[in-house]
Amino acid sequence: MTHKDIHVGIVGANAKAGWAKLSHIPAINGLPGLKLAAVATRNGAREAAEAFGAERWFSDPFAMIRDEQIDVVTVAVKVPAHRDLVLAALAAGKAVYCEAPLGRIVTETEEMARAAGSLHTAIGLQGRLNPAVRRAIQLLASGKIGRPLNARIISTTSGFGPEMHSTRDFFQSDIFRCQPANDLCGPYTRFGGSGPRRDSRA
Repeated sequence: MTHKDIHVGIVGANAKAGWAKLSHIPAINGLPGLKLAAVATRNGAREAAEAFGAERWFSDPFAMIRDEQIDVVTVAVKVPAHRDLVLAALAAGKAVYCEAPLGRIVTETEEMARAAGSLHTAIGLQGRLNPAVRRAIQLLASGKIGRPLNARIISTTSGFGPEMHSTRDFFQSDIFRCQPANDLCGPYTRFGGSGPRRDSRA
């Protein structure tokens, strides 16, 4: 029996930079049964297609979403654009993989979740699939190392400093670390954070 490749179209596939270039495209190329069929980006779509080996390119992401040759739509753009792209893809009956966080606010996220219905969907919180995290979950579940009473996450991000740009806020930069911790230790009962402070005497 011959299996048809799953054709993926990526919104936000920039040839020079971005999460699609760093993560999505290498993953698609490394998985049998997946094919990068199209890319959509408002600037340099043809250049991106040539760089990534996609057959087709679109400057209008909604045109790519409507394309009948696309089975899965990957949304790898900034969060404010997620809602319209995800809802359009779901309305077109496509499977959707969207980077995290899914929406800007809870109600927006819930709207997209309701629209998904029975379609295949995923949010880019893949930390729980990391082999080290999965092994740690197994060890904790077995009771071999006891029961954790608390967990502390220490991480660095390029956003730390006297001032933190809004795109580098705590929840954006550390959501990928917090989610595996939740899987390991269970729901949070208390949550806090701190960062460097500027000395007012300086």
